[in-house]
Amino acid sequence: MKPIHLHPLVSILSAALLLTMSTRISAEEMYKHVDEQGRVTYSNKPIKGGKKVDLPPLSTLPTPKAAPAATPKSDVKEAEPDKESRRKTLLEEITKEEKAAEAAKAAAKAGAEKPEVFQHSKTVIGKDGKKHTITETGRNVVAYEEKMKKLNEEVALHEKNLDKLKAELAGLDGKKEDKK
Repeated sequence: MKPIHLHPLVSILSAALLLTMSTRISAEEMYKHVDEQGRVTYSNKPIKGGKKVDLPPLSTLPTPKAAPAATPKSDVKEAEPDKESRRKTLLEEITKEEKAAEAAKAAAKAGAEKPEVFQHSKTVIGKDGKKHTITETGRNVVAYEEKMKKLNEEVALHEKNLDKLKAELAGLDGKKEDKK
């Protein structure tokens, strides 16, 4: 084997690589030489001015045995509890989602009935020369639209969740649900 010259920064990586090589190489003798420029040379043959490197034996672990492949169970009765459990869970989730959707619709209705308003008071001097406070009331259309957008998005989210849950339940029962 021809001697290999390595950059000093690579020498550590080279040593690590040598340690991880096959047991045949680790069983052989290895030699290391560092020249005047700091270049490191490794060889499996003696190098003039080089030193023998004692490499620890590689630990070898036996190849793990493959686990036996799981055999699919053809017993339909064992699959039924999973299906029934999922059906029960879906029905519970649908009930919760229906309640949440109704609450969201009620909040949207209440929000629509209470538009955002602002009041502005100003002081004016009347014809009699006295100060009078006048309060003006108006609608804050931007705040109302933002509030309604959030409330309507909440309703839409619950309706979308309900559609998905009902579709999954229909799929579990082997039915195809009509798209709206």
